[in-house]
Amino acid sequence: MGASFTGKGDAMPPGQLYGTRTKYIHAVGAVGKVSFHPNGSSFSGMFAAADHGYIRLSSAASPASSGLIKQPLAPGMGLKWLRDGMDSANLVSMFGVNG
Repeated sequence: MGASFTGKGDAMPPGQLYGTRTKYIHAVGAVGKVSFHPNGSSFSGMFAAADHGYIRLSSAASPASSGLIKQPLAPGMGLKWLRDGMDSANLVSMFGVNG
């Protein structure tokens, strides 16, 4: 999992995704395009140099509420802001793995 956080650029290092890297959590999610429209405020950091990006919503585990297994939804979100001439700016967040 270290390559996800320490790798440079927007691409997974060769050999890290298909066939050799198992995605244990957040394996299924939904992706959509997003845009940022500030309401009269100035922003810095990842919001200063980007107008458009992608959002990915997923759950760390499949929710279950029957039988012996009681697993609530464990939502997570990732934002990727596309910037000209540099790597994208990325943000990941998650409430907790226990729902």
